[in-house]
This record gives sequence, C-alpha cells and structure tokens, in this order.
Amino acid sequence: MRQQGIWPSVVSDDAVGLQGWLLALGFTEDLLIPGEGEGAIHHCQLDWPEGGRIMLSSTGERPTPCRPGTSSLHVVTADPDAVLARARALDAAIVHELVDQADYPSRDFTVADPDGNHWTFATFAG
Repeated sequence: MRQQGIWPSVVSDDAVGLQGWLLALGFTEDLLIPGEGEGAIHHCQLDWPEGGRIMLSSTGERPTPCRPGTSSLHVVTADPDAVLARARALDAAIVHELVDQADYPSRDFTVADPDGNHWTFATFAG
C-alpha cells in the first residue's frame, strides 16, 4: 500500500468527542499525545484502513490558522454503504445522500461531523 504523503489536520473544540466519532466511522488510532488541559489532545493520528491518515488536535493546543468546522475532507473507500450505515448509527448530519455520480465513476456521500467539517466518503480515488 502506498503511504499518503499529505496528512490533513483537523482542529476541534471537542477533539476527544471527534476522535470517538471518527473511530466509530472506521478510522483507527495510530498515535495519541494528550494535551496540556484536561480532556485535550495535543496530537492524534487516525488512519483510514484503506489508506491515508488525518491528524487531530484540540483547539489552542498548537499554533495553526485552522479553525473547527472549516475542513472538507475526501476519504476513499470501497464500501461507502457500510460507512454510511455507521454514520447513520451516529446520527451524523447527512449533507449529501449516497449517490452514484453521473459525471465520474464514484459512489459517494457527505456527512458533517459534530464540529461541522464535511467528510465525503467515495469510491473515487482520482
């Protein structure tokens, strides 16, 4: 498997809650460095089992222009139906329902996480 060379970073006011939400969608934890404050995350690496990684931290833990709820991420998966079922079990806000795209070969949907970031899970890898 090819290692992803760009790792998106997500900042959250409730990083522990977002971490749990992402784990429930199917991400796995690779590394966790607790933050200075109680319940804070300084740095967390979450891997997508089909390839790729994101970084997560609590608001204020690192100097960054990133703000909670401003990210839009694309995650490639062979089974968006299964991920959507997990998202529905979390009562995730569905931004775009599951659709077979007409303009390019993809089956995908978009959900908003508790901070408002948009996560598109798609069969299209580019």
